Amino acid sequence: MVDVEKLALLARIQLDSSEKSELQKDFEAILGYISELRKATTSGEEALAAKAAGLKNILREDVEAAKKDFSAEELVDAAPRKEGGYIKVKHVFE
Repeated sequence: MVDVEKLALLARIQLDSSEKSELQKDFEAILGYISELRKATTSGEEALAAKAAGLKNILREDVEAAKKDFSAEELVDAAPRKEGGYIKVKHVFE
């Protein structure tokens, strides 16, 4: 049995009595369904991984992009606006 009041306290939500009873029924139905799933026999079935063994990954491997270390001068020179050796940008604060 699920303690709905404790769950509501942990979730920091307030429930009235009708909501508590409705949630209690829902939780019991969900747990009952899970119990039925546990009873299902899966012996003799191929593993999912075995079924997927014939599939091929078509995605490329992750590769780190080539890095180039830029000097401060190169970065400032590449900027569209500069002043006194710094990159000039629009005002952020008024």
